Amino acid sequence: MEKLDNVTQEQWFDIWAQELVDTGYIDEIVTHPDVPTFQLFEGLSKPYDKKKNVILHPVVYTPDRIIKWNNKAVGIFISPFHRDGKVWDSCYFNPQLQESSEGNFYYSLIEVKGPTGNQKAYGQDFKFTQKWLWQNTNQFVQKVMLSPVKPLKKDLAYLWATTFTPERFLYTDKLAVNKTKTIPFRTIPNKKGKPNWEVRSLAEFIKSKTPTVK
Repeated sequence: MEKLDNVTQEQWFDIWAQELVDTGYIDEIVTHPDVPTFQLFEGLSKPYDKKKNVILHPVVYTPDRIIKWNNKAVGIFISPFHRDGKVWDSCYFNPQLQESSEGNFYYSLIEVKGPTGNQKAYGQDFKFTQKWLWQNTNQFVQKVMLSPVKPLKKDLAYLWATTFTPERFLYTDKLAVNKTKTIPFRTIPNKKGKPNWEVRSLAEFIKSKTPTVK
């Protein structure tokens, strides 16, 4: 198992998503520098003394990730954006449909935020950027927070609490030694002895979302 060093929230999201790639629920994870940049505002300039005088600078936005979903994720991980209100929030992700001559597929624009709730995105409040992007491009970017830093009554905003916790998170990179062998990885959890959310494996989560056949 590869050791992890100073892992970012985006990298932890990739680790979570990779389990879905391996099991066929995600077809592709697009990361930087392959994520496209969207122009939110072209800027405003006025000619002045034969030079361009910039009054308002252009504004662009680049999501953290783009996820291309496999159709088998519908109803388990994704509820398509165009669905009605009764089932729209039944899954964590609300992807949009991309129509293509090679076949239609669902995709999600992702903005990964830390659990402390910092909502800034390119100097702007993320909710404002989210609305601006939709107004200009009809693209919906979804905020993703991985796990809460303290116990919460509602955990719907947090990916790992709502779906599953990636297996790699459950191990530290600290060596432990007993009388017979070196154990390179040991289960964690946080300082108080357990995570602040219900820990489920991918298999356990999928089982919980799959109707039981009688």
